[in-house]
Amino acid sequence: MEVLSGLKQIEGTLSITCDKINAQKAKLEDLLFRAQRIANAQKNGMPNNDTMYGYDLQKFRREVRTFSTELSGLPVLLGSIAANATPDDRAAKFASSVMRLASRMSQSLRALHDLSLLAHQHIRSADLKIEAWYLAQEVEEMVMRGQGLPTVANKIVMATAAPIAAVPPAAPPAAAPPAAVPPAAPPGPPPAKP
Repeated sequence: MEVLSGLKQIEGTLSITCDKINAQKAKLEDLLFRAQRIANAQKNGMPNNDTMYGYDLQKFRREVRTFSTELSGLPVLLGSIAANATPDDRAAKFASSVMRLASRMSQSLRALHDLSLLAHQHIRSADLKIEAWYLAQEVEEMVMRGQGLPTVANKIVMATAAPIAAVPPAAPPAAAPPAAVPPAAPPGPPPAKP
């Protein structure tokens, strides 16, 4: 695969992936809010009116598993581009864009993981707490998959950057004539002070 076309393709894929992560983050924020509301109702002895929370949590977990399989192909794709990268000014522009998107995706995944842990903490029901724990573990796996992407993208940026012209080493300075060395003072008592 040509590096330039591969970078264009991965740039679009990473952009869509970042948008999907943001959509999942919004869904998880909704689940977190609902978990907090349910926990407060239980704490105050009020009835829980949110009967669909468990189903929504399971549905979200299925979406995360599906998304995780989509995400698993990105490191392989970036690695193959990094292996074939050569200096190219046009590819360097796309490589820097890919690096920014990979960094943004890695940060978004970490934020999603933090939210999943927070949702797990707020859930009081035992069966839902277990479901939320598995969800947090699956999100953590996604974080681990996306963690190395900025490093690989940085390798692509360095490989596609134009090589710096080698500067010839400077000639060694010409040997200076030896300076006259003053004769050493004879050993003896120090001169007397006036």
